Amino acid sequence: MSYQFLITLKESDPLIWRRIAVPTDYTLYKLHMAIQGAFGWENSHLFQFSQTGFMDKICYGYPGDDIDPEVTTIDARKTKVSRIFKKEGQTYCYIYDFGDEWDHQIIFEKTLAEDLNAPYCIDGKGACPPEDVGGLSGYYQMVKILNKKSHPEKAEYIQWLGLVDGEKWDAELCSIRETNKRLLLLAK
Repeated sequence: MSYQFLITLKESDPLIWRRIAVPTDYTLYKLHMAIQGAFGWENSHLFQFSQTGFMDKICYGYPGDDIDPEVTTIDARKTKVSRIFKKEGQTYCYIYDFGDEWDHQIIFEKTLAEDLNAPYCIDGKGACPPEDVGGLSGYYQMVKILNKKSHPEKAEYIQWLGLVDGEKWDAELCSIRETNKRLLLLAK
């Protein structure tokens, strides 16, 4: 069996989302890694799972990485997904990069009959914003600049993103094939 989740980047417009399936024996840490792979994040910042966000007094992540001494952080590497997600339609919060604050909503959609050895992306929409772009406002500012014919910061963004001459950033792009290639690497 496996679990199917819909994960959306909150407040993105148009909505950036992924629908993934993960093995039922996954820990929250492995779910974190699956979300990283599904969205194209680089796992270079802290993360946390919690019921509603930063204001929660209990979260799951790496103990010792607390941003608030009044928050209890439970080890995500030792917490099974099944301990948190018990019924279809249940929601949870996943925050990646406490500076840019990429706030995701996770919806537990259903349990699937198929057994998986690795996470799998079923569907998705929208390009993942690049790391360290400054949150959603920075991302939309970048997209706006890249879509202009000329702008003083355009060449810098093109170089930073590693785009080749004439290549454009496609904010709508979500290649399920490329996403699943990244996710397959998690099984190795």
